[in-house]
Amino acid sequence: MANPLIEDVRNSSDIVDIISRYVPLNRAWSNFAWCCPFHKEKTPSFIVSPTKQIFKCFWCWKAGNVITFIQEIERIDFWDAVKELAKINNIDITKYDINTQKIAANSDEKWKIKRMHTLAQNFFKEQLKNNPEAQKYLKEKRKLSDNLIEQFWIWFAPDNYLELVQLLRSKWFTNSDILEASLAKENANGEIYSFFRRRITFPIFDIMGNIIGFSARVINPEDKPKYLNSAEHKAFEKSKVLYWLNFAKNNIREHEKIIIVEGQMDVLWLAKLWIPVGVATSGTALTNEHIKILKRYTENIFLMFDNDLAWQQATQRALKLFYQQNLFPKIISLPEPRKDIDEISNEENWKNIFNECLSKAEDWFIVLYNRLRKNLDMTSPIDKQKLINTLFDVIISVNSLTIQEHYKDILAKKLGFAYEIIDTQFKRYKSWDWRMQVMQNQRIQENSKPEKYQLERERLYVSILYNNLINKYLQDFDKEQTFIEFSQALWKASPNSLIDKTFRNDFTEEEKTKIDELTLWRDQQLEVLNGNEIRYQHIIQTLLPIIQRELQIALKNPKISAEEKSQLLVMRRKL
Repeated sequence: MANPLIEDVRNSSDIVDIISRYVPLNRAWSNFAWCCPFHKEKTPSFIVSPTKQIFKCFWCWKAGNVITFIQEIERIDFWDAVKELAKINNIDITKYDINTQKIAANSDEKWKIKRMHTLAQNFFKEQLKNNPEAQKYLKEKRKLSDNLIEQFWIWFAPDNYLELVQLLRSKWFTNSDILEASLAKENANGEIYSFFRRRITFPIFDIMGNIIGFSARVINPEDKPKYLNSAEHKAFEKSKVLYWLNFAKNNIREHEKIIIVEGQMDVLWLAKLWIPVGVATSGTALTNEHIKILKRYTENIFLMFDNDLAWQQATQRALKLFYQQNLFPKIISLPEPRKDIDEISNEENWKNIFNECLSKAEDWFIVLYNRLRKNLDMTSPIDKQKLINTLFDVIISVNSLTIQEHYKDILAKKLGFAYEIIDTQFKRYKSWDWRMQVMQNQRIQENSKPEKYQLERERLYVSILYNNLINKYLQDFDKEQTFIEFSQALWKASPNSLIDKTFRNDFTEEEKTKIDELTLWRDQQLEVLNGNEIRYQHIIQTLLPIIQRELQIALKNPKISAEEKSQLLVMRRKL
């Protein structure tokens, strides 16, 4: 039986009108045509039929109805597309014989999670009204106007363990639902309590404006950690979510530029300084998925980060990801001694300062060169070679040979070398033997500190298992589940270890930072490998020392039964 809500959404939506919101369709006899929004082309092959209410591209072969189009263009699931079209056509979905819980139970757990986050957001809004301390913090310390607070939905989570939990329970959500949504945690007694307490809250939206998570900041500097972010769940994949993109996307299309900043407050200050085209990641470094999403809106990308060491540590990998997507971003540098956007926003002529920074934005490659040079001793041939190798590693990621030549020429001129010398070194660096020698030297250095290296391997193990990220690389490979089950069984013998904490998702901020650093290494190693079998073997060989060590510890543990030890050995042989 057809769903009446879906039928009404389809019947109420004119596919020509909806698609015209994204591309300027032209009449082509009885149909409409334009260049396809799903791939680059110069000759229109994208056809829309108002009679049949369907679309089709005769080059990339994407086709479907109005719901399919919204799913494809916005990269959202089916029910979110239905909800978006219902909103456009002023259809009240609450009048239909289909409620949120029924949809969630039958086909869409994500909708249930989004509903809980909307209720939590409304709760936090009411709490801010009743908390003078939080209001004072926002208006006096952070110097936010009522308009900015309202515009960015900045509210307050009270210092109460149960109030939000009780509210969600009253709406028929179970403890399991609330935990799944990362709105609560469970104590040793099996009782659940609110995850966000005594913090300013920033809602995280998906591309269609549904709230799917929160980032919360302390108002008392003595409280730790400074920021607390929702964990990943079915509706929230950090590698695919950019904070505030849902609101900025139309401005980005109109002004043909996007500015990536570090955090929520930076997005807010940027909106105050200039046109709101700023976005930020949500608790993770820039990923390949983020960059693919950005590319859908514009190729004119700027980055504006704080002037600190953390910027440089994340730069090399991020720049390589952009180059792999044929994107060449620019860096907006802040004038000294200013460290962040907040400082500019409090100056009298802040608009002029920012516009000048924007006009002087430089190619990221040039900025990386200058910052590397600033932190190295260029009279030392070792440091000079270190700079060259770092930039070679970035240049290799560029797909265009012409642009590779351009960057090599820049590097030669800046260092005062003949181009032929840089070109010869680059070709040598590209060769596999040379790269293997570099990796071997790194391993020798790491093995010179065995205790530290052992801990790094353990953290690497964590980074593979953390939030089930192993599936990102193995994509349901048949041995993946065996590896996970073996890990779960193995680490039951090591309470409070890093791996044990992985399955409980319970890390300190320092531990998360270390895991993120190892995650960068993991991505660099695995993303270049083709095929699940090759990636799996690489993971196993890299982690083999820590697996063998912990297996021996487990087998010697008197608290583990003989049957459990036997099962561990059987599972180990299956890896």
